Amino acid sequence: MTLAGYSVVYTALATTGLVLLRRSLAGAEFPSVLAEPAFLVGAACYGASFLTFLLALRRFEVLTVYPVFSGLAYTTVTVAAVVFLGESLSISRVGGIAFVAVGVALLYR
Repeated sequence: MTLAGYSVVYTALATTGLVLLRRSLAGAEFPSVLAEPAFLVGAACYGASFLTFLLALRRFEVLTVYPVFSGLAYTTVTVAAVVFLGESLSISRVGGIAFVAVGVALLYR
């Protein structure tokens, strides 16, 4: 699999996992949240994203994998938080995402 392929899988799993975890944790008490299907699926997705990260590290340099995966996840989690969780997006966050996108593009070169 290519770096782009690993990046897509990692980003999809990490973003889905974080959104589901955030949704299931909002207003829930800790012991009862462990039985919530959304929490369990979110935790599984987030765990699978970590395994994807480890697989990518076997093939590519950490100096590329870590910043690319982190930058893509930062961007997709921000968008997902706005769309699915109703969180606000300020102009400074949009600027930050733009800088991250430029950095990720430079790392792919």
